[in-house]
Amino acid sequence: MRLLFSQRYHRAIEQNALIVDVPDAARRKIWAWLSANNTSLGIQRDPNDNWISNSSILEETEGDLLTEHGWERLPVTPFPPDTQYHKALRLLVLDGQGPFVFDTVEVALGYMDVAEKDALRQKVNQIFELHDCPWRMSDGEFFKLDADFVGARLATTVHDTLAANQFAGAADEYAKARQYLATGDVREAIFFAGHSVESVMKVLTNLEHANSDRLIKELGTQGFFNDLPESVRGGFTDQVLKALPFLRNKLGGHGQGKGIVTIPPAYGDLAIQIAAAFQNFLITKHLERSPPPPPAPEPVKEKQFSDDDDIPF
Repeated sequence: MRLLFSQRYHRAIEQNALIVDVPDAARRKIWAWLSANNTSLGIQRDPNDNWISNSSILEETEGDLLTEHGWERLPVTPFPPDTQYHKALRLLVLDGQGPFVFDTVEVALGYMDVAEKDALRQKVNQIFELHDCPWRMSDGEFFKLDADFVGARLATTVHDTLAANQFAGAADEYAKARQYLATGDVREAIFFAGHSVESVMKVLTNLEHANSDRLIKELGTQGFFNDLPESVRGGFTDQVLKALPFLRNKLGGHGQGKGIVTIPPAYGDLAIQIAAAFQNFLITKHLERSPPPPPAPEPVKEKQFSDDDDIPF
C-alpha cells in the first residue's frame, strides 16, 4: 500500500502549513457514494490457507486505516456503541479531520476494479468542483490546486494522461511538483514541474541525456511542429516552449545565487499550469503522429435458442 494522504503530508499538516477543509455537503456526498458502491469482497487472510473471508470495501477500508495509523479504534467522538453498517467510519468521513477523509477514499479506491476506480475519481472531482473545494484526485491520490485558476482542469487531468501513455517518470515528477507546492516549497515545485516536461520530451525524442534546449530543437527536427508555417516554427520553439525551462533555471532547484530568497506561490502555480499545458500538448502531438492501435473487435456471440424458441429455417 502506498503512503496515505495524511502520511505523505504529515509534517506540513502538523505545522499547519497545509490545511484540509472539506465542506460538509461534500463529505455527505462522498460518504453516500462510498456506501452505495460498497462492493462485497472475498479476502484470503492467510496466504497459506485457502479460506476466503466474506468482507466488503468499507470493512477492509476501516481495518486498513486502523493498521496504517496504529489505532485501536477510529478517532471519532462519541464512538458509536453499535459498529454495524460502518457507523464509526461514517462519522470519520462526516465529522473527522480532513486528511482522514482523504485517507478513507484512497484506501477504499485500492479495493476497486479499474472501472470503479475511474468512477470514484470522476465523482470525487465533480463533488469538489461543485463545492469549490481546491482538491482533486488523480492516479489514486489527492492533490491541491487553486480552484479559481484558469488552468485548473489541466492539472486535474494531465497526471492521468501521463500515466495512461506510459510516461511514468514524468508522471512521478509532476506528482512531486504538486506535492511540493502543497507544502509551500515553491522552488522545488518549479524544479520538478520543469523536469516533468523534460522527461516527456526525452521519451518523444529518444534522447536520454539531452537538456531542454537540445530536446526542443530535436522535436522540431523530427517534425513535431511541421503543421505550423515554417516562418513561425523557430519562434514557437524559442519563445513558447522555452518558457518553463526559463522558470526552472531561474527560480527552481538550486544555484540561483543570493538574489532570490523566497518565491511567491503564484510562480509555483504558474509553473505547474505551464507544465500541464505543455504535457497535454506534447502528448496530443505524439498521439497524432503515432496513434494507438484500434481495439480488437469483440467476438460475435452466437445466439442461443431455448427449447421454447422456434427453430429458424
